[in-house]
Amino acid sequence: MSLQAPLLGAEGEQKAKQSPPTDEKAYLKGIADLPDLTPLLEKQGILGEYVAWRDGYMKWRKGDARGAQGENTLSDHNKRSAEFQTWYPTVKTYSFRRTIAFWGAVTCCEGCLLFLWIDLI
Repeated sequence: MSLQAPLLGAEGEQKAKQSPPTDEKAYLKGIADLPDLTPLLEKQGILGEYVAWRDGYMKWRKGDARGAQGENTLSDHNKRSAEFQTWYPTVKTYSFRRTIAFWGAVTCCEGCLLFLWIDLI
Protein backbone atom coordinates (compact mmCIF):
# COMPACT_ATOMS: atom_id res chain seq x y z
CA MET A 1 0.00 0.00 0.00
CA SER A 2 1.74 3.10 -1.20
CA LEU A 3 0.59 6.64 -0.46
CA GLN A 4 2.70 8.20 -3.19
CA ALA A 5 0.80 10.09 -5.86
CA PRO A 6 2.23 10.58 -9.36
CA LEU A 7 3.42 14.07 -10.25
CA LEU A 8 3.39 15.68 -13.66
CA GLY A 9 6.73 16.80 -14.99
CA ALA A 10 7.54 19.79 -17.17
CA GLU A 11 7.03 17.73 -20.35
CA GLY A 12 3.72 16.29 -19.14
CA GLU A 13 5.17 12.89 -18.25
CA GLN A 14 4.35 11.32 -14.94
CA LYS A 15 7.17 10.94 -12.48
CA ALA A 16 6.98 9.04 -9.23
CA LYS A 17 7.63 11.08 -6.12
CA GLN A 18 11.15 10.38 -4.90
CA SER A 19 11.30 9.12 -1.33
CA PRO A 20 13.61 6.78 0.50
CA PRO A 21 12.43 3.18 0.36
CA THR A 22 10.78 2.04 3.59
CA ASP A 23 9.63 -1.30 4.81
CA GLU A 24 5.97 -0.84 5.78
CA LYS A 25 5.96 -3.74 8.25
CA ALA A 26 8.98 -2.33 10.07
CA TYR A 27 7.35 1.09 10.12
CA LEU A 28 4.11 -0.25 11.59
CA LYS A 29 6.06 -2.33 14.12
CA GLY A 30 7.91 0.82 15.18
CA ILE A 31 4.59 2.60 15.74
CA ALA A 32 3.25 -0.37 17.72
CA ASP A 33 6.37 -0.28 19.94
CA LEU A 34 5.68 3.31 21.05
CA PRO A 35 4.53 3.56 24.69
CA ASP A 36 0.99 4.65 25.59
CA LEU A 37 1.31 7.99 27.36
CA THR A 38 -2.35 8.30 28.37
CA PRO A 39 -1.80 7.28 32.04
CA LEU A 40 1.07 9.77 32.32
CA LEU A 41 -1.06 12.59 30.88
CA GLU A 42 -3.90 11.68 33.26
CA LYS A 43 -1.50 11.70 36.19
CA GLN A 44 -0.25 15.17 35.24
CA GLY A 45 -3.82 16.42 34.76
CA ILE A 46 -3.39 17.53 31.15
CA LEU A 47 -5.16 14.73 29.28
CA GLY A 48 -8.16 16.95 28.47
CA GLU A 49 -5.94 19.69 27.05
CA TYR A 50 -4.03 17.14 24.98
CA VAL A 51 -7.22 15.60 23.58
CA ALA A 52 -8.57 19.07 22.65
CA TRP A 53 -5.25 19.95 20.99
CA ARG A 54 -5.13 16.60 19.15
CA ASP A 55 -8.67 17.03 17.82
CA GLY A 56 -7.91 20.57 16.66
CA TYR A 57 -4.70 19.38 15.01
CA MET A 58 -6.56 16.64 13.15
CA LYS A 59 -9.14 19.20 11.96
CA TRP A 60 -6.32 21.40 10.68
CA ARG A 61 -4.64 18.45 8.94
CA LYS A 62 -7.94 17.61 7.22
CA GLY A 63 -8.19 21.17 5.87
CA ASP A 64 -10.38 22.98 8.37
CA ALA A 65 -9.77 26.71 8.56
CA ARG A 66 -9.30 26.52 12.32
CA GLY A 67 -7.31 23.90 14.11
CA ALA A 68 -5.14 23.58 17.15
CA GLN A 69 -3.89 26.84 18.62
CA GLY A 70 -0.23 26.94 19.62
CA GLU A 71 2.17 24.09 20.09
CA ASN A 72 1.68 21.11 22.36
CA THR A 73 4.61 21.86 24.64
CA LEU A 74 5.10 21.98 28.38
CA SER A 75 5.84 25.71 28.32
CA ASP A 76 2.48 26.42 26.62
CA HIS A 77 0.65 24.33 29.22
CA ASN A 78 2.45 26.19 32.02
CA LYS A 79 1.55 29.51 30.40
CA ARG A 80 -2.16 28.58 30.23
CA SER A 81 -2.02 27.41 33.83
CA ALA A 82 -0.44 30.71 34.90
CA GLU A 83 -3.14 32.67 33.05
CA PHE A 84 -5.85 30.69 34.87
CA GLN A 85 -4.12 31.16 38.22
CA THR A 86 -4.05 34.92 37.64
CA TRP A 87 -7.84 34.97 37.93
CA TYR A 88 -8.28 32.14 40.44
CA PRO A 89 -5.04 31.62 42.43
CA THR A 90 -6.72 29.60 45.22
CA VAL A 91 -10.11 28.17 46.11
CA LYS A 92 -10.33 30.66 48.98
CA THR A 93 -9.84 33.61 46.59
CA TYR A 94 -12.43 32.21 44.19
CA SER A 95 -14.96 31.75 47.03
CA PHE A 96 -14.31 35.28 48.33
CA ARG A 97 -14.81 36.85 44.89
CA ARG A 98 -17.97 34.83 44.30
CA THR A 99 -19.37 35.93 47.68
CA ILE A 100 -18.58 39.60 46.99
CA ALA A 101 -20.27 39.37 43.58
CA PHE A 102 -23.36 37.76 45.13
CA TRP A 103 -23.77 40.37 47.86
CA GLY A 104 -23.09 43.18 45.39
CA ALA A 105 -25.95 41.94 43.24
CA VAL A 106 -28.26 41.56 46.26
CA THR A 107 -27.60 45.11 47.51
CA CYS A 108 -28.05 46.50 43.98
CA CYS A 109 -31.46 44.81 43.69
CA GLU A 110 -32.42 46.00 47.18
CA GLY A 111 -31.46 49.56 46.26
CA CYS A 112 -33.54 49.41 43.09
CA LEU A 113 -36.57 48.15 45.01
CA LEU A 114 -36.18 50.85 47.67
CA PHE A 115 -35.96 53.48 44.95
CA LEU A 116 -39.16 52.18 43.35
CA TRP A 117 -41.09 51.85 46.64
CA ILE A 118 -39.89 55.10 48.31
CA ASP A 119 -43.34 56.67 47.85
CA LEU A 120 -44.99 53.81 49.73
CA ILE A 121 -42.84 54.21 52.84
